[in-house]
Amino acid sequence: MKKLLLLGGDATLLPVIKAAHKRGYYVITCDYLPENTAHNYSDEFINYSTTDKEDILEWAEVNKIDGVLTFTDSGVLTAAYICEHMNLASLGSYKSIEIIQNKDMFRKFLKEKNCNVPVFGRYSSWEEVEREIDTLPYPVMIKPVDAAGSKGVTKVLTSDELRNAYEYATHFSIKRPEVIIEQFIDPAGPQIHGDVFVRNGKVVFHYLGDHHFDSSINNLVPISTTWPSTHSDEDIQKVVDQIQMFVTKVGFQNGCMNTESRINKNDGKAYLIDVGARSGGNYTPYVIQYGSGFDFVEAMLDFFMERKDHEQNIKKDGFYAYLVIHSKEEGILKNVKVNSFLDSKILERHDYVPIGGHVRSFRGANAAAGILIVKFDSMEQMQEVLNNLDKYVEVSIIR
Repeated sequence: MKKLLLLGGDATLLPVIKAAHKRGYYVITCDYLPENTAHNYSDEFINYSTTDKEDILEWAEVNKIDGVLTFTDSGVLTAAYICEHMNLASLGSYKSIEIIQNKDMFRKFLKEKNCNVPVFGRYSSWEEVEREIDTLPYPVMIKPVDAAGSKGVTKVLTSDELRNAYEYATHFSIKRPEVIIEQFIDPAGPQIHGDVFVRNGKVVFHYLGDHHFDSSINNLVPISTTWPSTHSDEDIQKVVDQIQMFVTKVGFQNGCMNTESRINKNDGKAYLIDVGARSGGNYTPYVIQYGSGFDFVEAMLDFFMERKDHEQNIKKDGFYAYLVIHSKEEGILKNVKVNSFLDSKILERHDYVPIGGHVRSFRGANAAAGILIVKFDSMEQMQEVLNNLDKYVEVSIIR
């Protein structure tokens, strides 16, 4: 029986575990939280942080693991490290995955390889920032070097706002108080978000949509992605070309990659804003499966466990979205009321916070109260709901 090691333990792994069991694999889940949902469904649980690559490697070698997968940022580097040392099927070299996962290395690489990249700098202390505070190309974006899920990200309009934004960013830095400050790319149309699948270094599948934000709270943390994108086919192809250029030059070989991109209003070029060597959060790969038929889980299992290509019939049609159930303020969750019209369009609902539980103001992806996966009848219907989401999903709290 083949053994699959999954780095992580949250509920989004349940479809992966189910698919692996259907194939007859023995599934081990791994993280430092024994109470996480996925451990109740795996065959075995090992209690290590997903960042403890040496300890997990030692365990994997002793137990003769056949494949390692992860769908979380914290486990991506560890998975690459184990696969490289055990000669297992992998996304790419450890070095290439490190470049993808580190925002500073990622931007430096884009610049060195002549990809489109905003002007940026890396700073390890406030004193370093202060020396250049009056020369930065405002507006700028400031973000932690090593965080994900839009945590710690701020758009800064003037030098007066920079100190608070710096403190906010360093608070979310995982390993070190380092930040990236970069030129703000003024987008022509919505930010473009979605997953691609790479096979032997070639992007063989992409499904890109539009990001949406709740500007009354935070216009940097998405509350939805809608598919298909409202951008022209020409603009989408510009993005795909930039993704392929990056994939080729960095040496990413196989698997899924989550991407965020913008078309610059000023020069019309496509810019990669962020990438991750894993599928998107908020159930993105499952929404994509509804809209295209492409099953990321089966494709990943085929390659990482069987080392074979996964052929699928792709048919992109319909209008799909994930919607983040979120609160504008912190408090105790009293009720989530979904409008009857929207309720009739829901394919899946995942509640993260129970009624009576503590809910945070939506300042980062980890503050979501739940997710709705929705199918709409038309683009106009989908846009109407997104433009008036508070009318369709009412979140009540007790302060």
